[in-house]
Amino acid sequence: MVTLVLDGYNVIHAVPELARQLDRSLEAAREALVSLCQAYQARRGDIQRVYVVFDGDQAYARGPQRDRGGVTVLFTQRHEEADDRILGLIRADEDRTRFIIVSNDTYVFNNARAHGVSVLSVKEFAAQLQPARAPRLEPPDVVEKATLSAREADQITEEYRRYLQDLGRPQEEH
Repeated sequence: MVTLVLDGYNVIHAVPELARQLDRSLEAAREALVSLCQAYQARRGDIQRVYVVFDGDQAYARGPQRDRGGVTVLFTQRHEEADDRILGLIRADEDRTRFIIVSNDTYVFNNARAHGVSVLSVKEFAAQLQPARAPRLEPPDVVEKATLSAREADQITEEYRRYLQDLGRPQEEH
């Protein structure tokens, strides 16, 4: 089974639909992230635990940890950063859990990889949040237009003018 750990504010600020929630409130953005994680966990089926780690905000934390429908929300303590809490989860794991860390933070990214942990950029994670869709057909490669000389262009224009005039004439019956 997999444990998914998200760098909460890092994800909120990098995912446009979550960042828009910041206009309402920071709490609305956090709640939207938790909801996305719950849906993602349900859809994947192999994720046993989800941790969303936020830099401490005692006004909202109501304690250092809250469980929300399969998602554990962690707030750091004073003088502790979310980056260090995320790496602490990895170091404290004695069961050799398979972790996936989601962050754009270089410090988190590099240290998680040094511990042999899978990492996803927020962009990669956000792409996985979207339900599977039919593949988009890509437009064909654009072919460069041939360049015509002025003489060739005039010739084509004249031929087209004659063609249009011929269309206006009544056709002969055979």
